[in-house]
Parts: sequence; structure tokens; C-alpha cells
Amino acid sequence: MPLADIRAALDAELAATPEFYDFKVLRSEPDGPLWRITLEPGYVYAEGRRPGETSALALLDDSLDGAAAWWGAPVKGGASVLAVVPESDQLVLQNASVAPPGPDHLIRLYPTRFLQPVADAWWDTPWAEQALAHWPRWADPPRHGDAPALTGEPFRWLRPAQRQALGLVGHRAGFLWGPPGTGKTTTLGVLLAEYLARRPEARVLLLSTTNAAVDTALIAVDKALAKGRREGLRPQLQRLGTRLQAAAYVGREHLVPGDDGQLIARLARAEAQRPASRDAQALKAWADRVATLREALKAASLQVLRRCRLAAMTTARAAWTLRTLRDLAPADGRPSFDLLVFDEASQVSLAHALVLAPLGAAVLFAGDPQQLSPVLRSEDRRAQRWLGRSAFSQMPPGGGPAVVRLDEQSRMAEPISELVSDLFYDGALRVADDARTDPAWQAVRQRPFGPVPAATALHIEPVARDGHWSSTERGPVRAESAARIRALLVEALADEAWPPQDIIVLTPFRAQRARIRQQLLAAGLPETLRVSTVHRAQGSEAPVVIFDPVDGAQPFLQTEEARRLVNVALSRAQAKLIVLLSAADRANPMLAPIVQRERLAGDVRPALPLQQLAAAPGFPHSAIGQRVSAGRLTGEISGLSADGRQLILIDARSGAERALDVAFWRAKAGPSGS
Repeated sequence: MPLADIRAALDAELAATPEFYDFKVLRSEPDGPLWRITLEPGYVYAEGRRPGETSALALLDDSLDGAAAWWGAPVKGGASVLAVVPESDQLVLQNASVAPPGPDHLIRLYPTRFLQPVADAWWDTPWAEQALAHWPRWADPPRHGDAPALTGEPFRWLRPAQRQALGLVGHRAGFLWGPPGTGKTTTLGVLLAEYLARRPEARVLLLSTTNAAVDTALIAVDKALAKGRREGLRPQLQRLGTRLQAAAYVGREHLVPGDDGQLIARLARAEAQRPASRDAQALKAWADRVATLREALKAASLQVLRRCRLAAMTTARAAWTLRTLRDLAPADGRPSFDLLVFDEASQVSLAHALVLAPLGAAVLFAGDPQQLSPVLRSEDRRAQRWLGRSAFSQMPPGGGPAVVRLDEQSRMAEPISELVSDLFYDGALRVADDARTDPAWQAVRQRPFGPVPAATALHIEPVARDGHWSSTERGPVRAESAARIRALLVEALADEAWPPQDIIVLTPFRAQRARIRQQLLAAGLPETLRVSTVHRAQGSEAPVVIFDPVDGAQPFLQTEEARRLVNVALSRAQAKLIVLLSAADRANPMLAPIVQRERLAGDVRPALPLQQLAAAPGFPHSAIGQRVSAGRLTGEISGLSADGRQLILIDARSGAERALDVAFWRAKAGPSGS
């Protein structure tokens, strides 16, 4: 039974999720009324377990915003986490009861258990049954009879696939597949602006995975309304939640409710002051105060939600406030919203998306299933199915009118675009015509970067040593690549032609991120240089990307999730992509195609028809080492399988290995090939 499986999956993931983390402090510095805490990179205990265990490898990201902080020495105290700065391994604390601990002391964080409200909703059986009723609609979406026809008339610059995407509102479930750089967020903004204009009574709930993503998506709608000269609709958009990027709303104050932030701030302070469980009277008083604030928050949120036409919030907040959102449903039994939109939907689990689905008469998923999937800790098979996959896993087979994949991008220089397209999108992604013919666009993508010439967009930097696991740094590291990155940046920044904000260094592992940062700071390079894990980089881009995989032999880098991670890393680059590779990296199945593709691009030998070779004596051994064409494939035959039944072809387009059946090609060659 799906319901029993989903509940078991949630229980397994909650059991695998630590209730608290202990970080080691490097230094604590006052910052006005706040405290800035720098943590030792990679050092974390999860519920008292020793560092290095899988369950202890917590990501330091904005999921810890709002966490309660506690410390027991040198003086017991507490605070709440105002913000996390993962690039600097820092916490920003507010409302500290005493000065936080200094070097070598531990600080404990109790993160919000975002999965708990999802689990609670699935244990509400009537609601869960409504959620499961949506399941068949995703694989075979029915038409939406009263959906408006969106023409996109005010937006004549839309590309063909972007204009086609406007038709997704004609289905009860639609999938907007936006590969990197294709303008998925812009398309979504236009679609929602047109939807609100064409359906004056319709209401929309816009959700995304992070606060930054919510801000980006909402502002895209606001911009589209402004460009479409629909100023009167702009105040009807509202951003719920307090962890927004304030700078993004300068000049867009109409998007932010006036009183909501103060109420949530009071609630956050109250939650951070939870007393010890052994003090029952204090705990009861605290619980009553929090409950009162929550009721006030619910009432304030309900007022905002009732008067706006588009509400934007994180998927986590939607789960926490599900009861409030459900209360918006009209008395005639229709859902609370006409359209429910999940942005960055590839990172929203099936269980999370399904349990929110009854809020909308129709649902739209926007994202890219070839990029990072939902974060999962449990190895339980049911958790893998319901929490490790997104709604994109349920897309209609073969696509159809309810699926639109954008196919023109204007981020990546053409060689980078071709690499990403051939490796991850079956060659369907291409540089948009308006970008390709724009001299200014081309010029900013053809500049030298240190030793990398202007005309070279993809550069493979050889590294002699393979990476290794460091017990002291608690993760995979590689000293040589960190030193090489430092040298590249010192040379590239020497003439000030490249500002530091134009560069981002990416790596899969936090231990290597810390080592690279240390190298750059030791060289006196600007602290504004971004060094990030790939997981933190999804949604960002930069003119120059330097990618260090560190250790291609790591088991994680052999997985399907690693394939998505490599896609994210490569596709952040606009002008220059520099990849550091050692022998172990080059042997990695996710990284080898990059090298093979570059090598075969320089192969000028004519491609011999494999059918012709199969007809000649000595086949199949005579084909080894030859550049061949086999149907639609062109590449080099690298070898023969152990049983002699298959030739191994390296596809010149993707760099991937393909198996070709020897008997098939002999038969195709006819009697002379027997």
C-alpha cells in the first residue's frame, strides 16, 4: 500500500536524521548585537557520534537558519541562528543569553526538523487519501477545461519552447523542464504573470526549495508584470516568511507584508529560549507563550493569504503552515488555490510534493531532473523511492503536451554548452540564436584567464596525484589541486582584469573546500573569492568556474547522483570552465567522458563505416583503434569485451562508452562478413 510505504519512508528518514549537531568553534566575534561564530571546517558530532560517520556529515546550509544554539562551557548559554554563511563556515547568532564559547569549545545546534510536518500530514488519513488521488494525474495529466489560453503577446522575445511552455496551464499537471541557462525562471515569471492577468479570479501558491530561490522566482513574476504593463497586479503578489534577501526587495517593498516579519521574529526568539525539560513549570510557560505566538502568526498569515492573489514561500514553510493553507479553501469544496507551482522541483521529494498537491486545482513543476535530487540520509528502500525522487520521476512517458523542455541557453559559451548538452541532454541543448549572433555576448566569453587563452572555453588542468581520505580533515582532500588552484588565481588576478566575484571554485567535498580556502587566504587573495561545494552552487553561475573533483575513486562519485552533481558543476560556467583531473579522475565513469570527448574532438581521421570493416577479414579485432561510424554514432573503437561479443565504442559526441554487438554487424555486412 502506498500510504503505508510513505509513512514507513518518513519514519526511516526521521530516524536517520540527527536531532542535534555539535560543531567545534574556531573563534567568536561580536558584530554589534549579533555574534559571528567561525567553525572548524568539517568537524561535527551528530548526536554525540564521533566525527566522520556518515550521519555526522551535516551540510552547513540555510536549513540551519532559525536553529536553536546551545553551549555548556565555559558559561552555559543559548541563542538562535540568524543566518548561516557556508562559504566562510560561519554562523550569525542573535539573542545570545551570554557570550558564545571561544576556540576549541563546542556549540550545539538543534536544527528545525523540516520533515516532521510532512510526516504529520501523511498521518492525517483523510488528507493523505486526497494526496494519493493526485498520483495518477502526474504520469497521465488530464486537460484542465477552464484554463486560460496564454499567448504571451506582450513578450515577443520569448523563444519557441518558452512560448510553448505557456500551454502547460492547460493540464492538471504540467512539467517545465529547464536545463541550465535556458531561462526557466524568466519563463515561469511570464507564465504566472499572464495567468494572473487572464484569470482575474485565480489564486496561485508559488513554492521553492530555498529562500533565495523563492525570492528569485517571485521577483521574476513581478518583473514580468511590470514589462507587460500590468502594474495594478503587482501589489497582489506577497512574499511570506522572514528569511528573504532584503536587498532584493529594494524598490519592490509591495511584495513584503508589513507586520508578518515582526511576529515571526518574536516567535523565533521565543523558540530559541526553550528551557531544560527537567524544569516542568518553566517548560509549560514557554510552551504556552510559543502557542500564543503561533496562533497570532496563523491569524496574520491567514489575512495576508486571503487578500493576495499569488503567495510565495518555501516548500518547508508550506508544510509547517499546511493547516492555515487548507483553511483558505472555499465552502464549495474547491482547493485553496487554482494553481500550485513548485519551482526547483527536482529537489522536492515525492512525499513532500504529493502531500501539498491537494492545495491546488492544478499543479506545475518547474526544474531540471538532470540536476541535484532531494537530499536523503536513510538507505531504506522506501525512503529512496518516496523521499529520494522528485515528481519528475513521474513525468508522462515519452513527454507529450504536458511536458516542455527548454532547449536554448544563453549562459554558457558554445564549447561548454556542447559538452553539457552531449553529456546530459542527448545533444538537445544549444546556444540561443540571439546570443550566438550578439558580438557583446561573444566578447565577454572570449577573454584570457591566466594561462588559459581567450579562445579556450574548456580547459583540463592535469594533476599528478590522486586525492585521498584525510582522517584529520574528515573528508577527501588533495593538496596538489588546492595549490594549483591558488597558482591559477594568483596569475589570473594579477592584472585585475578579472574581479574576484567573477570566479567560483567548486568541489564536491567540504574538507577540500576548507583546504582551498586556506590556500587562497594564505596567498593573500581576496576573501570575496567564492569557494563552494557543488550542492550549494545549484542556481548560481559565474564567468569562470574551476572544478576540483578531488578523488574520482570515491564511491559517491560513481553514483547517478554524482552524474547530476557533475552536471551542476560544469553548467555554472559562462566563459571559462577549468577542470582539474588526475589519473583516478580520468578513470571515473562520470568524468572520463569529458577527457575522451576532448581527445576525440581533435581526431581528424576519416570515420570508416563499421559495416565495411565487418565485411573484411580480421573483424572484430581489425576495428580496434579505428575511428568508425556506426549508424548515428561516430567514435573510436577502444576494445573488445572479454567474451569477444561486443566492441566498445567511445562516442565522439558524448565521450561515453557504447557497446556494439559483433554478431549484429557481421550479419549487417552480409555473406562476406561471415
